[in-house]
Amino acid sequence: MTETVSAAGVPQGAEPVGAGHPDPLFILSPPRSFSTITLALLAGHPRIFGFPEMLVFANDTVGDLVGEDGTEAERFPPAYRKTRLSGVCRALAQVHEGEQTADAIARAEEWLRERPDWPMPRVLDHLLELVSPLIGVEKTPDTVATDESLDQCLRSYPNARYIHLTRHPVTTQRSMHSQNQQYLTHRKVRVVGAASSWYLSHRRIMRALGELPQRQWMRIRGEDLVNEPRLWLRRILDWLELDDDEAVLDRMVHPESWPFANNGPEGGLFGGDHKFFTAPELRPVPDPGPVEFDPEWDLPDEMYRRMAALARELGY
Repeated sequence: MTETVSAAGVPQGAEPVGAGHPDPLFILSPPRSFSTITLALLAGHPRIFGFPEMLVFANDTVGDLVGEDGTEAERFPPAYRKTRLSGVCRALAQVHEGEQTADAIARAEEWLRERPDWPMPRVLDHLLELVSPLIGVEKTPDTVATDESLDQCLRSYPNARYIHLTRHPVTTQRSMHSQNQQYLTHRKVRVVGAASSWYLSHRRIMRALGELPQRQWMRIRGEDLVNEPRLWLRRILDWLELDDDEAVLDRMVHPESWPFANNGPEGGLFGGDHKFFTAPELRPVPDPGPVEFDPEWDLPDEMYRRMAALARELGY
């Protein structure tokens, strides 16, 4: 029998799990760590709803996100703000209307502008309630960019589950160096910023998750998940106590089926890795090899030493 689903992908007639919604799952990682494809793989499970990047903990209120005098307006130029905003607008349009047309996206943005005083986690709660009984999964690299953002995530959802997603430091750095070159035009700034982002984000995640019960989090190397998806998806699903039969895994290994695995019906929408949206199919990645940093990066020896030590802790 075929299960009937709503426009948002929620089974019709399914009973919510208790009051409210199931506790969400957050993917925690620095940028360029396979987090978008990880999210898309998980979203293939019939009991999971994967959201694009929604900047839930990067701003205190909706007004900070969308207001002309908000923190996003202070930090980023208009074109980049529009790109960053498209994730939460896509999520609202899909869940509210079951589509991501230009009109639906405009209505989603207006919905946000009408609620400037809402704390950002209230927006996520609103969406989690609408997709319940599905488990909502979200990832935004900004969540681990500061202690304050990550602490707010853990305070807002103390019973959530967390995946600490890692990637080899050298391949992560190379990927970061090519990102946002139109905004970070100075190469040395990009190189130092990438190294600091990788190191500090992982230390921050390890500190925060180390204070939680072990049952609430697991660590996964992104390369392992992408290269052996069935093995690692089965481990994640066992941890989440969700079905992991072959039919479910067959569905999950097609990340291109995620409703957000594109730039929208009219183009120009994001909410994650731009490269993924262009070619969302699952592809293996080369073995990253040993931790050998590129000499031309010209970083301080102490930074190399600390990054190498952390890489060993993370299994590289």
